[in-house]
Amino acid sequence: MASKLGQAGTQVQTQTQTLTPQQLLVSQLTEMPVEALYERVDQELKENATLERDTHDDADFDGVGEGSSESESSESTYDQTADYSSPDDVPDNINGSSRPEATETVVGETLSFYDQLEEQIGFFHLSEHEEELIRYLIGSLDDDGLLRVPLQQIQDELEVYHNIATSQDELQRVLTLLQNFEPAGIGARSLQECLLLQVRHAADHDSPLKRQLERVLTEQFTNLMQNRWDRIQRALRLQDDEVSRLQHEVHRLNPRPGSSMGEALGKNLQQITPDFIVETDPYGQLTMTLNNGRVPPLRVSDSDLQFLRSFEGRDAKTLSRTERDGITYLRDRVEKAQSFIDALQQRRQTLTLTMQTIMRMQHAFFESGDETTLRPMTLEDVARQTGLHLSTISRVSNSKWVQTPYGIYRLRWFFTSAAKLGDDEVSIRRIKAALQEVVDSEDKSQPLTDDALARELQGRGFEVARRTVAKYRVAMGIPVAKMRKRREA
Repeated sequence: MASKLGQAGTQVQTQTQTLTPQQLLVSQLTEMPVEALYERVDQELKENATLERDTHDDADFDGVGEGSSESESSESTYDQTADYSSPDDVPDNINGSSRPEATETVVGETLSFYDQLEEQIGFFHLSEHEEELIRYLIGSLDDDGLLRVPLQQIQDELEVYHNIATSQDELQRVLTLLQNFEPAGIGARSLQECLLLQVRHAADHDSPLKRQLERVLTEQFTNLMQNRWDRIQRALRLQDDEVSRLQHEVHRLNPRPGSSMGEALGKNLQQITPDFIVETDPYGQLTMTLNNGRVPPLRVSDSDLQFLRSFEGRDAKTLSRTERDGITYLRDRVEKAQSFIDALQQRRQTLTLTMQTIMRMQHAFFESGDETTLRPMTLEDVARQTGLHLSTISRVSNSKWVQTPYGIYRLRWFFTSAAKLGDDEVSIRRIKAALQEVVDSEDKSQPLTDDALARELQGRGFEVARRTVAKYRVAMGIPVAKMRKRREA
């Protein structure tokens, strides 16, 4: 599935091919933070005796992966009548209680729900006009992250109160992009659309189970709201075990994606575990290390492999049924163990390649720690440089952290949209830094208006309009001129 956005030509891509079990495993492991990955590895070790800790590498194992230097290569229609007006209207069988809670956040992080969504705008190449529209849509979301205001009303508000001309078709295209933001379900206009977005954005969205779930949500939504699974089962001709799996999947969906973002900031603030460690030596050379935490090196059992080899070349007819069954069972365990090891290796390659690319593109920041040196960089830029899928870069940037000499940052922090400085493109952060300098140095008895601030920035070479300055000023928490005026004693 793909959708295009207006004049900027931005294309939001989602996977259209069916994921193999191995691809799905790689996707799941890649998105996991370090501690969750350790728990998954520990579970695999307990369930598959053929998978073992590699004791040959264990002696040197310190929980940190091999380091590398910077020079290494390495549209749908929904039933709007299915909306719900308050949290009390959400059925008990859809409460999202089984979704994993965010527990790893930076101590002191104070990003609001709006800030977290606004950060993701920089992931895409958008025109200034499109940015204005998507920011307004974000500001129109309710606390649950849903858009309950009709697009016609939003169009009228933009044209009457903000002098921004648009159309419902354009707003729909921008809303479609917003609905690709994390967490899935953001920007939905009804409960049905919210749940469908989550299913369609899942890594395994094309699996048989997810396709069945989509049918339930599209064809049997009324019965689902009334918890009439007997009718759903008859209508879709489902087996009892299929119904049980679908009920479990429905229970995992989150009808309030916006409120879950707020919870992530308010629960159990604690120090996060960085996935990467970037250091600079005295000669300015950057090195990157992948943090494996407590995850041990793994291998396939030598004794199991030798046992299988002992039967190689033997005629199956000479084997007893017990021997054949035993060989089949053991071969299956070996294949699963090797697949898991391969998936971990691919995870390591994906993370390393992504981080190396970000280091290369944002080299100036990693050298100096000065955020005004950040270059414009979007998800598409990194996907193109790495050759990885856009959705892979999105998941890595949203779930991974890097420790630098200047602090710990989520990877998505390094993505920023572009602005003009003469003939060159610069990061929006550079303009905001310049704006802060102008405000700090102004005469507080006669503070500068937005028009005056725009002229000051234009004098420094930044091509910004008064409306753009006002937008940045509000985002930075800088009051209007009359509120900044110092009163005479």
